[in-house]
Amino acid sequence: MPEMSPGAALRQLQQAQAGLKKARQALRAAKGDPHANRGVLKVGWESLAQAHRLLAAIPLEAATEPVMTKQLAVERYATALLVRLRRLLRNEPVGADDDFDDDGDEN
Repeated sequence: MPEMSPGAALRQLQQAQAGLKKARQALRAAKGDPHANRGVLKVGWESLAQAHRLLAAIPLEAATEPVMTKQLAVERYATALLVRLRRLLRNEPVGADDDFDDDGDEN
């Protein structure tokens, strides 16, 4: 198996973040629709699982400063999604979705 370059790792992190972003968009779209909860939970959970698989596949050799910084941003974005999925599961208000911008970085 060929070694992963830092550039490839960054592309993989962008792919992980894009999947998480789609799940967050599904959450926003389903807001106020109690019938959509199960589907949104499934989409969100699958997105989290895929993101963590992608993150885990990055070897130490590709872990440069920019890669680690991007990984931190993706992890924060994933954590925010998980918090919202947990609230959805508990039938609690999901709350505002403005604590992270579209890049996954805090405002």
